[in-house]
Amino acid sequence: MADKMIRLNLMAFPRPLNVAQFYPALSTYSVEQPFSLDDFRDAVGHFFDENPLFSKCHLIEREFESPEEFPVESFQAIVLDEYPNYYDGFLLMSVTYKSNPNIQGIFTAFPMSIQDGYRCFRFHQALMSTMKAGEDRFRIAEAIAELQLQTADLDQYLPARKPSVDENETVRLMPWTVRETVEPAGKIGSFLDMVKAEFQKRSSENLLVMKNASYAASLPFGNHLMFLFVPREAVDRSSGNQIRDYYKELAVEGEKAVAELETPEDFARAGAAVFPWIGTHPRRFGVNNYGDVSRYDGSDFLPAKGTLVQYQWHMPYIVSQGAATEGSGMHMTITINGKAFHFLTERR
Repeated sequence: MADKMIRLNLMAFPRPLNVAQFYPALSTYSVEQPFSLDDFRDAVGHFFDENPLFSKCHLIEREFESPEEFPVESFQAIVLDEYPNYYDGFLLMSVTYKSNPNIQGIFTAFPMSIQDGYRCFRFHQALMSTMKAGEDRFRIAEAIAELQLQTADLDQYLPARKPSVDENETVRLMPWTVRETVEPAGKIGSFLDMVKAEFQKRSSENLLVMKNASYAASLPFGNHLMFLFVPREAVDRSSGNQIRDYYKELAVEGEKAVAELETPEDFARAGAAVFPWIGTHPRRFGVNNYGDVSRYDGSDFLPAKGTLVQYQWHMPYIVSQGAATEGSGMHMTITINGKAFHFLTERR
């Protein structure tokens, strides 16, 4: 299933790939002292070992006065500034802050057709683990063998990329702001009850659930994202737990459809239909929930060298721009060590 989902997602975005289709994400860690760019370079080299989708990255470092100078809605500015340098790979950035030398960030911009947000998160944690251990914690070859991926022909699915940025793509600041809140971790049902209330408040028509199709997979690369729609009438009559059950049934049906795809032509046709299909659902309210990721926070070994304290991300501009339209929005959440970090978009 992971093999087929990767192939479908590789074909599911407009081609050629442009700057609006990259996924910016930042993991922030408490550290004894920041890792150097050489540490980053040595560690990420293991990611490329036997990796069929990635062979290089653009590695840089940036220092900000404080975390407040680098809010989530400004992530796209980094993507835009650096795109000509990494359009044929991905961006990897070490982030430090003058106000606090004991926190460090790993920022990435991966092409969404090749890497989803949960895989970005897993990449960050594997990179930090590799830097702390001084040895390969990606284990790409092991994961490929475990999942029985057929990688020999994956290159024919990789999208061509534009080497430059067009004027209509030069978006530095998201057309929405983010209201960030932190509260005690809760169950998925209560979370979706909260989402339902916001959905109804905005008079949205379609709940767009962006769900990873293979959370259990140990592979830190490959887009496994599914787009699932719950219509307003189902949202209105359902509790949070019933909404979860509704989209889980949709996911099962979606997996059956993906399982029937066989040839490159099958994947191309199915992939080309994804975004036009999403566009037929007006007034979309998106939900992206990674659940409890505490087991990846870095506290299992050498915690003083690097422990996750926050993860921030947003969907690529091609997806997230819709969150600023009337009746729309996006609610993203992740739970780390008993704390639920919520990010809710609001129109500017």
